[in-house]
Amino acid sequence: MHELVQDQKNIFEEKYALETKTKYGFHITHDPLIRFLRDRRLNKSLDILKNNNNDDVSSWSVLVVCGGVGGEGIFFYRKGLSNITVSDISENSLKICNFFEPAIDTIMLNGESLDLPDNSYDLVVVQDGLHHLPRPVSGFTEMLRVAKKGIVVIEPYNGLVGNLIGTEWEKHGDAVNYVFRWDKDLVTQVVKSLLLSNYKLIRVLRLWDHNKIIFKTVTKLPKSLQLKASKTIYWLISLFNFSGNNMVAVVLK
Repeated sequence: MHELVQDQKNIFEEKYALETKTKYGFHITHDPLIRFLRDRRLNKSLDILKNNNNDDVSSWSVLVVCGGVGGEGIFFYRKGLSNITVSDISENSLKICNFFEPAIDTIMLNGESLDLPDNSYDLVVVQDGLHHLPRPVSGFTEMLRVAKKGIVVIEPYNGLVGNLIGTEWEKHGDAVNYVFRWDKDLVTQVVKSLLLSNYKLIRVLRLWDHNKIIFKTVTKLPKSLQLKASKTIYWLISLFNFSGNNMVAVVLK
């Protein structure tokens, strides 16, 4: 295991100690505002999967990598996909995931070197996880290897505005890693270099993601206006998605 990965693991074990589980309750809340903000990008990925498949996606097996306490796994489970496995390098984060939703399976895996056979799961998903890895491209290629039918990658997008307002280096205790940002051409090249022509779809949606700022802004309003205000703000800034700081990428084999 890479020394930096081991350092991150130690830090995340402390961060996700079981007694801290209440801090992560936003992953399971049914509050409409939080659900809209948390699920917005995942919903876009699910729409792409459903609209570009003859299969019943609800029957697919799903592996979430860098899954933390299970937010993405819980999303897909609530959407009717029952065969869900959440993986993470932190054992404690997976214990919280099991507490939040016992129906979800968990497994300890290093995101940049998945100890699994090829084509182990129909769908492999990551949201805001690859850029924590010392070698994010290795994590991406591992997802392609392990996925039988497709992958969903929701990560920072490489652009002028995102680079200006975003963070270049991420620090967790003494562990520091570079924040890797993708773009459409890079995703396309990596997929084609690995799968050659053996793919059905490469779709990259560029968009803005400013959940924390929007949440802080709209919660100053009366409760009855908060959700509508959030949707309105995201609709307005969607007019400028061509310069967005985030992406929803879907690859189908």
